[in-house]
Amino acid sequence: MGLRIAEDECIAAIVTSGGETDETPESLYIARESVLHMSDEGDTALGGEAPPGHTHSITGFVRSVGDPAGITVDDGEAYRAEDLVATAIFCLINLAAEHLSGPAEFYATHPGDWPAEYVRGLREALDYLGLRSVVLVSDADLPASEDSRGHARDAARAALAAVLATPAGTTPPDPTGTENALVVTDVLPAVHAADGTVQAYSAAMPAAEPAPEAEPAAMTVAATVAAPAEVPPAEPKRSRRTPLLIAAAAATAGLVLGGIAAALLLHDDAATPVPTTGVSGRAEAPTPPCRISRTAFTAP
Repeated sequence: MGLRIAEDECIAAIVTSGGETDETPESLYIARESVLHMSDEGDTALGGEAPPGHTHSITGFVRSVGDPAGITVDDGEAYRAEDLVATAIFCLINLAAEHLSGPAEFYATHPGDWPAEYVRGLREALDYLGLRSVVLVSDADLPASEDSRGHARDAARAALAAVLATPAGTTPPDPTGTENALVVTDVLPAVHAADGTVQAYSAAMPAAEPAPEAEPAAMTVAATVAAPAEVPPAEPKRSRRTPLLIAAAAATAGLVLGGIAAALLLHDDAATPVPTTGVSGRAEAPTPPCRISRTAFTAP
């Protein structure tokens, strides 16, 4: 397919191979006026009357290629002329999709006097719309022609030659229908205002920043209050009071037994009179045997 976007007309020439004996393949032409009708939702139609809902009509985008100010649409946003030319190429390919079968090549022509930056701008616009397979060809590299159809036809023949030079060109077309991937278009990027700073997409849409972390001190206090650190239980120590109590109990028992034995021995002498005291003139009561109370031994 050869594509030509001119100031007054946009043409797509489709050339197919009719066989080895077909020296001059017949060309199918699709022509539209160089006017783009755009809707507020971003849908675009090429040429003819504006469809319902397409309230913005744009012309003159071919001669405006290279103008950094772009083209203002109805006193609203401005669009780069290169993006509008790429959109016209997109629409032409979409219109011709039903006439294509099997492998295809797309060659789009541009004026031979375009400087390199104009060609590069159009190349970037095509890539943005997903048309990386479209090859840009200068009119100066094609045979001389008197009209736009001649340039489109020559570009289409060059595209056909490129297809036939590949193994895919000798493969019969797939009879099953293929889904047209050009139904949905991308929204054209608007030209930034002159007083604004141009930003790359990565600068205009920064990566999400992580949530701020709490202060270390606050986190420490909160962690201490909410979940205090567990201290492992200390190994139980053997009590020193146990052996002391046992020894005290044994000593007490021994003293009690000793006291009982002494009482039995002294029982026989209980009738022996005790000398009287010289102070009161009366006899004192017998002195009881010495006994040790258990309360005298307490645990230290």
